[in-house]
Amino acid sequence: MDQLYVVVENGDPYPVIYKTYAAAVAAVKEKHKEEVEADLKWLAEGWGHSVNVFDTAENDKGEMYLYVEKGINIYIYRLPVEVG
Repeated sequence: MDQLYVVVENGDPYPVIYKTYAAAVAAVKEKHKEEVEADLKWLAEGWGHSVNVFDTAENDKGEMYLYVEKGINIYIYRLPVEVG
């Protein structure tokens, strides 16, 4: 059985379905590139800890949560797909 990944940001799905979890996470990071870069700079300068969650590992449940500051809540869902 194949698997596909759907990204849902604050209740709205992205218009693309991804073949891998890594591709779905990369799409989130690309969309929020400014926040990712600011977060990395903030951490490199030693200003504290990050409130952003970009590197959540894929889990057995198939529902992964990412967070971008400013209240952007993102879920990546793994969907089993049977190809006939």
